[in-house]
Amino acid sequence: MFLIRQALLPFTLAAWAVSNAPSQTVRIENPSGGVAVEATASGRIEIQASSPDRPVSQQDTSATEQPDLVIVKANPADGARIDLSVKLPYGAALQVRTQAGPISVSGIFGTAELITESGDVLLEAPWDATRLRLMAPKKPAQLTLPDGFRFATYETDSSKGRAWTLEDRLPETRVGYAMLHVDAGKSRRLTLRHKPIPQDSPVKLPWKAPDVLDAIVAGERRTAKTPRTASKPPPAENNSPETPAETALAPEAGALFTSEVRMVNLSAAVYDQNGRPLTGLKVEDFTVLEDGTPQQITFAGAEEVPFNLVLLFDLSGSTKRDREDMKAAALRFLDIARPNDRVAVYALANDRFHVVSPLTGDREQLRRLIPALPEVSGGTPLYDALVLSYAEELRNHAGKRNAIIVISDGVDNQIYGELTPSRVSFDKLRKAARQFDALLYPILLNAAEPGSRTTGWSQRARQRMEELAAATGGRLFPARSLQELEPVYAQIENELRAVYTVAYYPRDQRLDGAWHRVEIQVGRPGARVRSREGYIAQP
Repeated sequence: MFLIRQALLPFTLAAWAVSNAPSQTVRIENPSGGVAVEATASGRIEIQASSPDRPVSQQDTSATEQPDLVIVKANPADGARIDLSVKLPYGAALQVRTQAGPISVSGIFGTAELITESGDVLLEAPWDATRLRLMAPKKPAQLTLPDGFRFATYETDSSKGRAWTLEDRLPETRVGYAMLHVDAGKSRRLTLRHKPIPQDSPVKLPWKAPDVLDAIVAGERRTAKTPRTASKPPPAENNSPETPAETALAPEAGALFTSEVRMVNLSAAVYDQNGRPLTGLKVEDFTVLEDGTPQQITFAGAEEVPFNLVLLFDLSGSTKRDREDMKAAALRFLDIARPNDRVAVYALANDRFHVVSPLTGDREQLRRLIPALPEVSGGTPLYDALVLSYAEELRNHAGKRNAIIVISDGVDNQIYGELTPSRVSFDKLRKAARQFDALLYPILLNAAEPGSRTTGWSQRARQRMEELAAATGGRLFPARSLQELEPVYAQIENELRAVYTVAYYPRDQRLDGAWHRVEIQVGRPGARVRSREGYIAQP
């Protein structure tokens, strides 16, 4: 159903907004004027009509919605020029047709088919991730291409006449966002402008992961004041991980920096000798050694500290799992999250990283969005997806209780050697994972038993995922199949109950860029602790 609104804009009386899934195709036909389309993160279709000749009325335009198609037409009875301005969700499929009116398209779309008889064409897109095939009878009189990108042009003769073609020069293996097909007709002006991939795009490209990981390691997003020396830590009178003097977080190290002091926050899972979670521990139960020196602990808590919980689902072809089972698993994990926890849902599918839902405490919203999990398809750049899972939101929540639960067979195409391997090397990811302020919990499907006679790549996948989990202070949970996850749910629930936030002010307040080894001990008989091994004091 369309929501019809009166828009209080000059020469504009009609506007529409419709709920829309990115899988819908939007077809726009305007023989009397131009069409400007922009992709946005609103998740809605918004259409506005305007005219330089006269005020417009609702009779000048029409819009109809079918299950997989929205058709928008400008059809003024008097032939006046009507211009359409349309906003679409990221990833929508687009079709546009005009006569002499210009076509302007900006942003990222799933596909776009654009046809004009003689109107100017303006295309704004991330040209490092967008494929293009544009045809015209001859080269436009004015052609503008973006700097730093290569395109191919050529002319051909056929039974249908002479044709001029413009195409992208991206590598064949490059995974992109969209394919733009353009019939430019007799356009006199063709302009291509580069528009970077927006930060709020719900689809990320795994091949971007190496740059993202470098930024994490280098601390690119550090925003706090970070003096090279600082005053002595304040007395431990406030049993809280946050004090009024603390101003910002340093995502790369899990440390909290201020204008006077810095605080380190680490997550630690604590168990008894039988593997049961130890709850109810207090500050006095913990000892922290940094580079072998005892530290002043100011806070240790578990139940009262909420989690930021990311669920990453591997929906690549290698998992060979039913998408419906993945949905059921996602819903089940919502049940084990506590009311004050925030949950995000991400997916790796079709060689792309999908943000199904950002971190939210709205369980009903998550239940509505989980059915939008992508179809099972594509390769498995799993290491890239893990980097993007951390970078998407958790890197900006350093010092908090963060966790990534990934359901996968663990077989990155680096191991299997086909399709789209991760660009991030495993060794680099393993080293960087020590700086991730998030526990990693891989749920490994069809996990090879240690020492079993399974295929080499299966054993290698398990070993690598165990190493990554250990580097973050998490652990691996093997599972025979998606249908047999029930014991794993209980184990994960116990795991989350056992995770404490431990905060302390290092006696060494220098920001020397060095790695500081940290050991957390618990003064209970048989107590066992898992945590990250340390942090880097970024200057």
